[in-house]
Amino acid sequence: MELRTTRELRRNEQLTKAMVKEKEGKGAAAPVQPKPARQAADKLTLSRQALGYLQEQSRLAWEREQRRHSRMDDSFSALDTAKDQLDAMEKKLKVMSKCQKIAASIMRGDRVPPEDMAYLMNNDPEGYKLAMAMRRENPDPEDCESVLDEEDRDGAACGAQGSACVEGAAAGGEASPEAAQV
Repeated sequence: MELRTTRELRRNEQLTKAMVKEKEGKGAAAPVQPKPARQAADKLTLSRQALGYLQEQSRLAWEREQRRHSRMDDSFSALDTAKDQLDAMEKKLKVMSKCQKIAASIMRGDRVPPEDMAYLMNNDPEGYKLAMAMRRENPDPEDCESVLDEEDRDGAACGAQGSACVEGAAAGGEASPEAAQV
């Protein structure tokens, strides 16, 4: 398909007429008809206004598409942010669940492993205070198993001191020789 503006067509038409007159004036032969360049091709002529309108519509369609892509990108980034928030909340929920189990054992008067005590002190200090204040005297305390995972024992116990801070707090400020070596 061939697109030409009206101005270009008028100019070509005027040139063609001028060439025909020129050839008629030189020779007495029959007038020469200009041969069309391509008869098989479709032609569309547009005025300047129509061409401007089409260009404006094309620009507006492109802008709409860009806004749509921008909204999609915003939606994807919002989903990523929401997923990150959900993961963080899930992690906090697991920590709080472990803290509640530890605090419940303390309140029953059972013996809790020192690393669990440290975990409770670090992650829920208010819960630790409440559990210690509500601790019941138990004549036959159970030895509770730790509710912590390996990663909780390694990294989150009491910073770099490990279980020494818990044993020190549980023994009235004095840490055991084992805790001093850690």
